[in-house]
Amino acid sequence: MTKTIRLILLLVVASVALTPAAQAQLRYGFRFGGVFADASLKDAGSLSLDNKSGFSGGLMLEYQMPKCGFAADIAVVYTRYNTHLLDDGVKTKPFGRDFIEVPLHLKYKFWLPAFHDLFGPLVYTGPSLMIRTSDSGPENFTTRPLQPGWDVGIGFDIVNFIQITGGYRFGLGNAAKNSPGNATYRTNGWNVAANLIFDF
Repeated sequence: MTKTIRLILLLVVASVALTPAAQAQLRYGFRFGGVFADASLKDAGSLSLDNKSGFSGGLMLEYQMPKCGFAADIAVVYTRYNTHLLDDGVKTKPFGRDFIEVPLHLKYKFWLPAFHDLFGPLVYTGPSLMIRTSDSGPENFTTRPLQPGWDVGIGFDIVNFIQITGGYRFGLGNAAKNSPGNATYRTNGWNVAANLIFDF
């Protein structure tokens, strides 16, 4: 291999590695992750919850603001929100565990100059909407088809291609539609995700 070819290869690798991440704008990607249900149920008499782990996956779009760390993304993912309803400690029929979830996140990436935009911690927040696609529940407890929430979380971006995040979802409003007394049900939960993002 001649010195010229070596020099060209070196310049190509260097230009890819050192290209500022903030130059990227609209991109698409794939999101895969785990969900750890933390649903809460109050004032429901003999009813209680047994929260379990689940999973999620789907597509996303990200828009990176030029020349700064601000970004926004929206995703459409299938979420298995795995919680069981107990009546006096006995499991009832499964309910409201399958959702199409649409989160909209605003993010800020703290690109570290020492790493030449190869690594950057990030924080995010924003609303999410869970659209129930499975059974609403047993006769004595049903849930609403639309369950809004608010997400907060942290993570890190690697070479502007892989994002690893972890956060918490706060269920907003009462997701219980038909329940004993004044029961309040919220679809809270922890989540971890890996996002693979590509340029168009």
